Amino acid sequence: MQRFLGKAVRALPHARRLNGRAPGLPMKVKRLLVTGLLMAMAPSAALAVPDDPIAQATQRFLLSQAASLGDDVSVEINSNTSRLPECQSPQPFLPRDGVPQGRVMVGVRCSNDQQVRYVQARVSASVRFLVAATAIKRGQRLSADMLDWERADVSRRPRNALDDPSQAIGKVVMQRLVKGMALRGDRLRQPYLVHRGEAVTLIARGDGFSVTREGEALNNGGKGDAIRARMPDGQVIRGEVDAQGRLTVRY
Repeated sequence: MQRFLGKAVRALPHARRLNGRAPGLPMKVKRLLVTGLLMAMAPSAALAVPDDPIAQATQRFLLSQAASLGDDVSVEINSNTSRLPECQSPQPFLPRDGVPQGRVMVGVRCSNDQQVRYVQARVSASVRFLVAATAIKRGQRLSADMLDWERADVSRRPRNALDDPSQAIGKVVMQRLVKGMALRGDRLRQPYLVHRGEAVTLIARGDGFSVTREGEALNNGGKGDAIRARMPDGQVIRGEVDAQGRLTVRY
């Protein structure tokens, strides 16, 4: 930067002094000087991965640990690892459990001493998830033409966003969705096969026996849901809804 400014200054014409005052600088030169000063004052960008064992081992470690995040996983080292003490046979580890994503801190153990080095990094990954292709009303059952894909960095993926159409098709929307809104597993449900207050068949099965009774459903329920039913004698039994809308109980 000093060389840059030096060249800019040397490029100035040798002006004569008029009445004890130097003439103003040409506009082009002023812009050049201002640009140089702003570049010198601006914060440096994230450090590139230095060519040293700690940085290389940390990058390989994070790429391996974050492979399950999605497509195009990348690791950016934000610490100047070349300033850390010499490290032989670096062994990176995560101070906290879990898949690394976003800003992370990595510890590095070395064979030549007991000191742990710490490296700051950023893990990014491009992931895709399902969104509403159009506005969807509450209570509507999802079909394939209602779904679309969105791609974003893993740090911006909505919580519980679905990434498999089979997890959404056939489900019922529990709240209104606008176009482009992510499909979340906790906002969908199975279509009801059993409705509260209606008659329901209960099948109790065990080793060598099967008993069928009729009762009244006390809850709504879709396939796989556990709901309650009241028998004619007043007994309340809990069972699981099967694909035919019956309650099954195993003993």
